[in-house]
Amino acid sequence: MEKLIKRLSYESMRNERHVEYHETVIGIFMKYNPETLNVEAEYVLYKDNYDKEVSVLDLITKSSFTTDIVKQNDVRNSIYRGVCDAIKALINHFNADKKSAARRVEVVISHYGNLTVKAMDDETAAIDDLLRELNDNLSADISTLGMTEWVAQLGVENNKFKQLMTARYNELAKRPTVRMKSARKLVDKEFRNILDQIEALVRVNGIATYENFVRDINVVTERYKAILDRGKNADMKEEDEEKKS
Repeated sequence: MEKLIKRLSYESMRNERHVEYHETVIGIFMKYNPETLNVEAEYVLYKDNYDKEVSVLDLITKSSFTTDIVKQNDVRNSIYRGVCDAIKALINHFNADKKSAARRVEVVISHYGNLTVKAMDDETAAIDDLLRELNDNLSADISTLGMTEWVAQLGVENNKFKQLMTARYNELAKRPTVRMKSARKLVDKEFRNILDQIEALVRVNGIATYENFVRDINVVTERYKAILDRGKNADMKEEDEEKKS
């Protein structure tokens, strides 16, 4: 029998997304009042475990490498913008060969869009792909334009960023990862308990008190389900492309 209140695969969410989802849900509980919904005791347990999860996530995200990572991201973004701006300027070069070379390089760069607005890990991968394409297919054009040093420096700065992220991941491996997993499980358990309790109350007392609450929860859950599905589809597409290569 289909559930009245939609569920998600909470375990497949990234930590930040998991906290964000439950933060949104808690806002809905506050809107309709746990006491009015007759789940006050269950809500207290849920909210308490959510607060603990947030505390653990704060420990994880406040890594000693965070500041360095942000600074290095700014450095590589500055180099990337320099490359883009230089190529755009060179499109107007008086030398026909340089103008043609700049146009060919611009086509490749524009294909990747504005990399600086991507998530940091996504930007790293995109810069790697861009550099591979420039170095493998357009090295002569890059040389003609006098951009070899710029392109090489973008690679250097991107590698520095990757090294910082690796160091951060290694640090996080020693931090409360197990605690985060445990905290998430408790939050999900208490949340499912509340949803089960509300569905039981609806069967006994009817939907009237809970109709708007159920609607709001389902809207949020559907939105996050779509986000998760997009992520899965992107992963599958990436796997297919790797198999073809």
